[in-house]
Amino acid sequence: MKRKIGFTFLILCFLSSYFLPQHLHAKAVKKTPKRVVYLTFDDGPNSSVERILSILDKYHAKATFFMLNNNMKLHKKSVKKMVNKGHGIACHGVTHDKNKFYKTPYTAAKEMKTCLNTLTQITNKKSIIIRVPYGSKPYMKAPYRKVMNQYGYKMWDWNVDSLDWKFLNGPKTAQYTIKQIKILKNKGISPLILFHDKPTTADALPTVLKYLKANGYDFKVLTNSMKPYNFWNPRKL
Repeated sequence: MKRKIGFTFLILCFLSSYFLPQHLHAKAVKKTPKRVVYLTFDDGPNSSVERILSILDKYHAKATFFMLNNNMKLHKKSVKKMVNKGHGIACHGVTHDKNKFYKTPYTAAKEMKTCLNTLTQITNKKSIIIRVPYGSKPYMKAPYRKVMNQYGYKMWDWNVDSLDWKFLNGPKTAQYTIKQIKILKNKGISPLILFHDKPTTADALPTVLKYLKANGYDFKVLTNSMKPYNFWNPRKL
């Protein structure tokens, strides 16, 4: 009799496990969320763009490119390749001249309008994503931000500055960038990294991408629908 009861108990356990609701199974095997990283490149496209695209492709990494109007016209094939490869496309202005760009709120907005129109002409894609020269602080004061909002543009800055523009040295740039990423990692913050379209940045890129891949980061691009991060409106990514 005892053996019969024991066998019946085992059968009931098996059936209850088999017919357990799926959502309860899901709780039992809860996965750790993947880390996210946003790579961004300013000032291009330049002579290094094809090498940068090739490195990104090798590591199956995506990035967002904040491009200058005249540089896009010189490197139309590279801009089209960015779209075909699934990278994000955005604008950085026309002149990159502090005195010209920030002369008035409307000169700043008109530069972005010109740049974004060129981007659409080349790619047949519409972007409203911008990054102003030298970042939004201190120049993009309230009147400037108000006009940019009127145009419907989404302004992005960064939370990791690779200092590639300062170091002009691949290994040093890679080491410094990884150090900044680790600080944000400990705080549970996704890195939004500022790079530039430079040869020494291309030198640094493989080391940075290897670190990100080894630490489980998922490469995401910035999109028109995302809420922007900038120095006037910082938030946890």
